[in-house]
Amino acid sequence: MASTSAHGSAGLNCEADDKSVRFELEAGISRGAGEGFFSFGGKLEIRAASAPSDFRTLAFDKEHLTQRWLDGQNLKMRMYREREGEPHGYVDLVIEARPRKGAEDLEFSGRYALSIFDLPKGKSEGRTTTLKGRVTCSLG
Repeated sequence: MASTSAHGSAGLNCEADDKSVRFELEAGISRGAGEGFFSFGGKLEIRAASAPSDFRTLAFDKEHLTQRWLDGQNLKMRMYREREGEPHGYVDLVIEARPRKGAEDLEFSGRYALSIFDLPKGKSEGRTTTLKGRVTCSLG
């Protein structure tokens, strides 16, 4: 990522679009010590029939970005969002990507794993659904 190290900040974009999900995430990244993420946001559309209706469309902001890592060889992010109110439920989206072979070092490809936990109203046990697929990210 030497080509961007002279800049004070960069923009990160990650997206996936398959039969299970569609999402786009964006963040500003400060270049230098710590490479902190700022102005984080995104939208998630869960297409899988097993997803609860209130989780079908969700927005993420900086408070939902619980973990992040970016260096020359790894991009990792974790977004976690709980259901508002009752009953308990959450989505947990993890992205792991590496620079694409043969492409500029500003392009990443990898995998996402989305876990959806739902405790239906009146039930004592919840159900977890896990969806996986490919993700692409770019840094510019």
